Amino acid sequence: MSTANYIKENTPPVEPPADLNNSEAGLNLETELDSLEELIINSTNIPLTELAVVDRDLILHQINIIKENLPANLATANEITNHQQKIIEEAHGYACLIVKSAEEQASKILQESSILRQAELDGAKIRLKAERECEQLKQTTLAEIEHLKQTAINESISIQKGADDYADSVLSDLEQRLKQMLEVVHNGRQQLNRE
Repeated sequence: MSTANYIKENTPPVEPPADLNNSEAGLNLETELDSLEELIINSTNIPLTELAVVDRDLILHQINIIKENLPANLATANEITNHQQKIIEEAHGYACLIVKSAEEQASKILQESSILRQAELDGAKIRLKAERECEQLKQTTLAEIEHLKQTAINESISIQKGADDYADSVLSDLEQRLKQMLEVVHNGRQQLNRE
């Protein structure tokens, strides 16, 4: 059996990487990395050499870098998303406290003042101011959440691009080595045919 046939028959097929931009990829990233790691560990050695089909150390090192950095960025984005509603509720609660305080103040003014109309106007102004502050706080909070989320997504995309570039570089190097090996095999066969 030739070396090329041996490699073809004993090398498991390599699945194409999942698109990291779709929603399922973010959820299955850890699983995909574990599968890639298992594929590398179980890679087939090339007969009669010390070489393997995949350069394990380089790929495993890169996988460890991705595992250490990417989940932290995804966790930050998920945490921001999960806490968005809580932040809005806290802002709403703060606004309610302001409104309640304004209403209590207006009620006190009504009890102490002989001018009912003035007290009603003051209460309405305080309520309007509180509602405006609440809306302003809500808009500011939503803008900050969106900014943090976008920053986390941009960092994740940057890490993904780095990983893709590294994988391309490794595969290109592997392709060159395989071409050199095929050249050696071809030359050896030609030499044998001449003899």
